[in-house]
Amino acid sequence: MALDLPTLRKLVALDENDALSRFALGRKLAESATRDDAPELVEAAEHLAFANHKSPDHLATYRILSETLIRLNRKDEAKEILKEGIRRVAGVGEGMGRDLGPAMQAMLQSL
Repeated sequence: MALDLPTLRKLVALDENDALSRFALGRKLAESATRDDAPELVEAAEHLAFANHKSPDHLATYRILSETLIRLNRKDEAKEILKEGIRRVAGVGEGMGRDLGPAMQAMLQSL
């Protein structure tokens, strides 16, 4: 069940330090932003950066944060996030997140 923006905002308001809630809100904002200069996209980047800092082992955050930064034309920041995400994925044996490595590598090469 996908949560809507008002529900995600409420979850973040309950605990602003919860990285997973901030990730979910950032992702939803990025998905709903219709333009690359939309205020929602800037807010999404802020939530995703917070989630990435608080929970650096959550590998999906690297990809979604990078995509958001690229849309905001903050490509140098996106490159650094991608490099760190690729480094962290390389440390994963088998399991969740391993498939993100090639996707992030392709994103990095396209910049």
